[in-house]
Amino acid sequence: MNARSLRIRQAIATAFLFLGIACVASWPHAARARTHHHEAGDAKSRPEENCYDPHDSNDIRLWDGAAPGAAGDDPCRDIPFLRIFPGRTTGNSAHAAIIVIPGGGYDRLSDRKEQEPVAEYFSRELGVTAFVLYYRLVQRDGTYRYPVPMWDAQRALRLVRYRSSQFGIDPSKVGLFGFSAGGHLAATIAVHAASNFDLPVRDGIDSVDARPSFLGLGYPVISMLPDQFASPNSLHHLLEGYQGREKARLEQYLSAQLNIPPGLSPVFLFESLDDKQISAENSVMFARALRDAGTPAEVHLFPQGVHGAGLANGIPDEEKWPGMFRSWMMEHGFVR
Repeated sequence: MNARSLRIRQAIATAFLFLGIACVASWPHAARARTHHHEAGDAKSRPEENCYDPHDSNDIRLWDGAAPGAAGDDPCRDIPFLRIFPGRTTGNSAHAAIIVIPGGGYDRLSDRKEQEPVAEYFSRELGVTAFVLYYRLVQRDGTYRYPVPMWDAQRALRLVRYRSSQFGIDPSKVGLFGFSAGGHLAATIAVHAASNFDLPVRDGIDSVDARPSFLGLGYPVISMLPDQFASPNSLHHLLEGYQGREKARLEQYLSAQLNIPPGLSPVFLFESLDDKQISAENSVMFARALRDAGTPAEVHLFPQGVHGAGLANGIPDEEKWPGMFRSWMMEHGFVR
């Protein structure tokens, strides 16, 4: 095994040893917030900032008319959309795009640490065009449960690629970066890129390649198996109302560690081992599965950190991840 095939990240060597796995950090080849406990801790969402504004040119509807399965036209609940953060323009050269998917347990969106600050950083420091995805959230009656969030995320990826020339984007460099439950959504879209999640084709956008060029994950939910560290909140909300064999089938299907396809795009992942909201075993299982599948992956497990911290400013060790991600993007040729 050559030096490129096995790289040791000194800063996290202790973390891997603590977990009893190989000391390897990189392998190549909707509505308004509810008041009960959520995965992002005590931070409160700001629902008025998560609403589609038809007068804001930075807000881009995923569908021109009603979204498939829409239960109404409430801009804070029923209209999934992207908010754009333009990247640097250098001559006529197209650049990469990153769709940021915030977490929150599928029934809310986490606070703004996983939204605008991350998108602004990607746009400013990486020179990419960034988008924040505001996907539909599961309601108390089960409206917008699976597969609706997957419809929204896959449509967002296809829409950005379809309109890439308008945005000055290279369609071969469109990736996802998801946090917490948004990480689960991003990973699901990546591993099941060949699926339409039972959504009939409605227009030309639906025929665009749905495979992300790269996948970034921050303290992600990965498993939906109750006996394999599934997040109770994400599992309950996403599969609200499903029972018996169908629920068991979906728990398997929606566990990314069990569904890695050949040729999965390269993955960047960071997590803290003392994560108090989502078991770090989600990331460890996924890292092992990526290694076993031969998928290019760079995994950073920090001894300490804060779930829901976004850029993790001021959090020792974990605050290094944005710079690490930038270096990784440069190494893979997605940014210069």
